[in-house]
Amino acid sequence: MAPPARPAFLRVALVTVLAAVLVLLAVLQYRWSLEISRAERTRIEASLNTSVSQFRQEFNRELAQISTAFHSDPTAGPDDFWQPYAERYQAWSRTATRPDLVANLYVWNAGGAADSKLLMLHPQENQFAPQDWPAPLAGLRPGLEEQSRQTPGSDSATPGTPPAPDVRSFAWTLEERIPAMARPVYNVSRPRGARWSRRESSGSPESRSAPAAPPRVLLGFVILELNRAALDRLLGELAQRYFAGPDGFIYNVAVVAGGPDGAVVYRSDPQVAVASLTPPDAHASLLPASPGESRAIEGLPPRSSAPRGRARGEGAARGPSQARPRGAFILPSAGEEPWRLLARHRGGSLEAVVAADRRRNLLVSFGVLLVLAISMALVIVLTQRTRRLARMQMEFVAGVSHELRTPVAVICSAADNLADGLVAAREQVKDYGALIRNEGRRLSGMIEQILDFASGQSRRATYELRPVAVPDVIAAVLADVSALPEAAGLNVEQEIDPDLPLVEADAAALARCLENLVLNALKHGGESRWARVRAEAAGAQNGSRVRISVKDRGAGIDPADLSHIFEPFYRGKAARAGQIHGAGLGLSLARSMAEGMGGRLTATSDPGRGNTFTLELPAAAATAEPLPHTA
Repeated sequence: MAPPARPAFLRVALVTVLAAVLVLLAVLQYRWSLEISRAERTRIEASLNTSVSQFRQEFNRELAQISTAFHSDPTAGPDDFWQPYAERYQAWSRTATRPDLVANLYVWNAGGAADSKLLMLHPQENQFAPQDWPAPLAGLRPGLEEQSRQTPGSDSATPGTPPAPDVRSFAWTLEERIPAMARPVYNVSRPRGARWSRRESSGSPESRSAPAAPPRVLLGFVILELNRAALDRLLGELAQRYFAGPDGFIYNVAVVAGGPDGAVVYRSDPQVAVASLTPPDAHASLLPASPGESRAIEGLPPRSSAPRGRARGEGAARGPSQARPRGAFILPSAGEEPWRLLARHRGGSLEAVVAADRRRNLLVSFGVLLVLAISMALVIVLTQRTRRLARMQMEFVAGVSHELRTPVAVICSAADNLADGLVAAREQVKDYGALIRNEGRRLSGMIEQILDFASGQSRRATYELRPVAVPDVIAAVLADVSALPEAAGLNVEQEIDPDLPLVEADAAALARCLENLVLNALKHGGESRWARVRAEAAGAQNGSRVRISVKDRGAGIDPADLSHIFEPFYRGKAARAGQIHGAGLGLSLARSMAEGMGGRLTATSDPGRGNTFTLELPAAAATAEPLPHTA
């Protein structure tokens, strides 16, 4: 008993090891997917933040070009400080990459409440002319008046000290609601001969002379009204450049005004509501809140990082990377929240996109593992089937050897008796001749079965289908079977419909098929020695058919064997236990012949009451003539 148990144990151990390997691979794949998802999220976030930063830099660079082109002259007088701006506007129109960004140029003379006036540049005449405050700029005047009152001038400044630092006194302000850019214009007059001095002989603070602070007088404000359409085109080009791919936008982008209303300045997809972008995957203010943040946006070091010994005044020398024209700082409006840039992935939130990619990777990975598991299972199943087929082939060889040995032994024994003259009487010779003939037919039948099976395995059998009369074939088959020695005492009942139609079949193949079914009933019919052959017409979806059934009263077929009885070399438990002779090829050949003729062969069993094998064949045309059957 030990040898059979050891292979079974090895098979179980092999299956267990393979299952453990698959589980381990699944766990490693899951953990790998987690790591890949984290790395992918970090990469996407870094790329998105870089795009937001570049968007801000490019936007601020465009506005900085405007502020640089329209810089102020600190030595201008109060009566004509606006005249140089006409030349600067003409130069801007000729050299700027986006000249249409500036729609109109205004100058407001803040000399006093009575003579304060708004001047508008007419580019055709290259002259300024008085202009009433237009509706878009009407809300800007109160803020400018307030700024002019709070700005320290030469009369309010303490002599010998510089005025209090005010960021907005030298920076441009972007009024987002208009939109427009505004900047105060000052006259800074330094007395002749005044200069910054320092004694080189002493390094103490007391030895340094403090310069006299020049007076600062507010002359007015320069206002640049921006072209909203050109601004929209600029935002669209920047969004396309930094948030789109070859197939369109990767992120939905919007620029919204600050505050509770959140008015939309620009959005990449007009069909997408701004509310769907919250919470955004990335957001930032388009404008810096301070000069230090402005330098950070442009990638410049803080002002405190300037080398020692270098003057930190407004005219101090800077390197090429730090060069900034006077007045290039652009700050948001003091009374409103700055514009905000919102970006959210088109597939949903960034977390949802990464999770979807992770699920897709897991599906692919586990799909590969599933294919691997199925392949392993198929290998195991095929190995088991190969082992079973090898075992059945061995049983077939043993059974065929036994089946061939019996008729050969009988033929040899009878031939020896005849050759030795032991049989002299005429009747005995006749009996011996019949015995040799019957055993020879039996031997020939087994050889024919083996040859038919081998022919069917090597190539598909071809049948010549013609109209055949089923009653003639049944009569011929029963006559041949009754001549066999083992058919002695067999009682075969026939039930054939009188109006049975012809069938499309090969007469010889149909006869072999029915003969195998009758012989099977003879072998497995038990002691009753009874069989019934019934032929009847049956309707079907594909036309009328003829059903031929062979029934016996044997012990029946075990349910576990019923699905295998048509397999070659298969012999059920009852056949092996009852030592019923056979090679296990009869039913396999019968089904192969039935299917080759366009029919089908099925089996049903009632344990303890017998088996029924049913052959269905297509009926021939009603006008067909039957082909004579030859034995």
